[in-house]
Amino acid sequence: MWPPAAILSLVVGTTVVGSVFAAGDPEFPGRADPRLSEVAGEARQTIAVIDWFYVRHRACPQPSRPAELEALQDGLGDGFSVDLEGRFVSIRGISMISAWLYYTSSTHPDKCTLWRKLGWDPALIWRRDRSGGRWWFDPGDGSGERLLKVKQ
Repeated sequence: MWPPAAILSLVVGTTVVGSVFAAGDPEFPGRADPRLSEVAGEARQTIAVIDWFYVRHRACPQPSRPAELEALQDGLGDGFSVDLEGRFVSIRGISMISAWLYYTSSTHPDKCTLWRKLGWDPALIWRRDRSGGRWWFDPGDGSGERLLKVKQ
């Protein structure tokens, strides 16, 4: 059982982080903000495994195929878990503050998405297609996603 102080700290921390990412500066997502770069850094190994798989198969790993899901887990190695959650895969690792969700469609195996919520609504998103991977920021306020420059 979590002590009430820990629960309160978690709720306040999540709210503050979400507010910081969603707030104010309209150019915030376009800059290489160190806070977003730090969060994106959590996904570095997962992205490397997806890219490795993509180079060899010209497609993203398909969670619906047990061998490809196993290849994703094996590539990530110890300290990571890869769990099916409906149509998505939840990826957790010792270097991650919270889980990242992975998705690819069997009708478009050359495209995949990895994302993590940054509070209630904002999200950091990495998308892979034939031209490579790009980072996006969704402020969650209905204004749409913005291309993001992330230092890694």
